[in-house]
Amino acid sequence: MGIIKWSLDAARSTYADQPKEILTCEGLSNDILAVPATQKGKNGRANPVLTDGSVFNVGINQAALLIENGKVHDFVIADSEKNTGQYIYDTNAEPSLLTGGLRNWDSVWKTVKDRFSFGGQSPNTMNLVYLNLKEITGNPVGVGKIPFIDNYLNTRLLLGLHGYYTFRISNPAVFYENLLMDPTRKYRKEEITEQLRVEMMPKISAALAKIAPLCVNGYQDIYAHDEDLAKALNESLGKEWLDSRGIELVKVALNPELSPADSKRVMELENAKTLSNTDMAIGSMVNAQNQAMQNAAGNAHGAVNGFMGMNMAGGGMNASDLLKAKMASQPAPSQASPAASSSAAGSWTCPVCGAVNTGKFCPNDGTPKPAGPKFCPECGHQVEAGAKFCPECGTKLS
Repeated sequence: MGIIKWSLDAARSTYADQPKEILTCEGLSNDILAVPATQKGKNGRANPVLTDGSVFNVGINQAALLIENGKVHDFVIADSEKNTGQYIYDTNAEPSLLTGGLRNWDSVWKTVKDRFSFGGQSPNTMNLVYLNLKEITGNPVGVGKIPFIDNYLNTRLLLGLHGYYTFRISNPAVFYENLLMDPTRKYRKEEITEQLRVEMMPKISAALAKIAPLCVNGYQDIYAHDEDLAKALNESLGKEWLDSRGIELVKVALNPELSPADSKRVMELENAKTLSNTDMAIGSMVNAQNQAMQNAAGNAHGAVNGFMGMNMAGGGMNASDLLKAKMASQPAPSQASPAASSSAAGSWTCPVCGAVNTGKFCPNDGTPKPAGPKFCPECGHQVEAGAKFCPECGTKLS
């Protein structure tokens, strides 16, 4: 009593005639986790009992389970296109356990491998149930006052967290036998999501501690690590969820919220961290002083009082002081030796041959050293060579 794939070989041999009935899956959605098969045709009915030769369809991300006396007898898991298509229920075939290709279904096989009686006709009825293998989204979760060590600000915060999680049925046999146990009805996600939320809440604190080192920008990075948070939670919930319910978390997206007291403290810590950088501190103080000067100029009691208010007239620390302190802390530039400086200062370039000389005449071509600029002894104005009077004050030049 098992399942075989409907193919040309099967059609030419045992099932050459038209199949007795065709069963399909109707109604699976993000809110529906399991539905009984529906018989196709105008006289079709829900929850039909399978008979030898019944054909059923299996679509992508669906699991089709043969149920006998509340137990999973055989199944098709179509988590890849390879395993989608039509299948036949054959009372003479051994259980096939047709699995998909994307995930490891060893645990599913372990759950059901000891239950089968190979060959022969079963005296029991056989039902077909479809399970939804897609990622189930939009499940709310929220907790309050969870401790979190913020490594960016080097402080401990109490966070309120709210958001959504997603999960997937990863062991169809365990899911059916521990949660559904009725092949004749739909199973909605709200029948389990509230219980999942309650079980998840006490585990969130430990999971946050595990991902804290990944949050390089502090608590605000929590929302960016939804898969890491789900992995940490799965490590805590694995036995309770995977082994007893056949489901696993996929993502947990949580938005952190601070209390008013922590919000103020975080703002002060962020400002202090910013101002610990001298360049940022100077820029911040320049902006503040510019604004203060504008306010002082419009002070009804006079600009001097305004400047006193911003602590400039009293000699308080300002941007100039910070800049001087920064310059004083920087190493002094290397100084050239006095001899080298004197030599460099007395050198000149020959306008004829381009040689650099230190004497009064170029040793290459005898060109005399050009005269330096001439200045008026009375007013200091620079005058052209050969001028007899200063063009600025009229003083006679020697």
